[in-house]
Amino acid sequence: MVRNVSNIPTGRTYVGFVLVWTTAPFLVAAFCIAAIRDGHWVAGVLLVLLTAYCFVRHSMWIGKRAGRGLVRRH
Repeated sequence: MVRNVSNIPTGRTYVGFVLVWTTAPFLVAAFCIAAIRDGHWVAGVLLVLLTAYCFVRHSMWIGKRAGRGLVRRH
C-alpha cells in the first residue's frame, strides 16, 4: 500500500493554522471597520461571513486528513 506522506498533517500544519487564524481576524476586523465606516456595511458583513466560512473549511480540511489516519504516529 502506497502512503501519501505529503498529505499528512504535521505539527507545522497546526502551527500554520494557529498563526493564520490568530492574525486573520484582526486584519478582517480592520477592513470591516473601514468598510462599515465608509458606508459599505454589506461588504463588511460579507467579509466577516467569508472569513468564518474559510475558518470552518480549513478546520474541516485538517480534521478530515487527521480522521482518515493520515496523522504521523511516533
